[in-house]
Formats: sequence, structure tokens, C-alpha cells
Amino acid sequence: MCTIIQGIPVAADSILPENTIKRLVFELIKDWEWEGRELGRIELICDGNIIHVVSYGKPVVKRISLQNDAKEFL
Repeated sequence: MCTIIQGIPVAADSILPENTIKRLVFELIKDWEWEGRELGRIELICDGNIIHVVSYGKPVVKRISLQNDAKEFL
């Protein structure tokens, strides 16, 4: 099952109850915010009695001008 919770794409096994998915996602969001990182997407994979939680950060894109100060990077 794929869904979006608070703007974050979440892929979860269909066997997981919706309230469990939401609880795990909200905990992850809180943890990532506390660490100062931005959450990009989440995968919840059920393996018997264990839930594997895989979380990915948003990619960081940085643009550097080749004018003036940026020449020192070349």
C-alpha cells in the first residue's frame, strides 16, 4: 500500500493496520525533525512479528555559481 502522510510518501505492507502505520510514521517524523533532518520517504516491511522501517532523507541539491568565489572549487 502506498500513501502520503504529511507530505511524505509511505510504502507499507497491506497486512499492517492503518493506525500502526500512522503511529510509526509520526514517530519517525518527530525523530527526524528533532535531529534537524528532512524526511523524504518511508518503507514499512512486515516480516512475521518484525516490522522493518526504512527511512530516506530528502536529497540535497546545491547550486554553485562559476562566477567570482566559486572558482576556488575548481
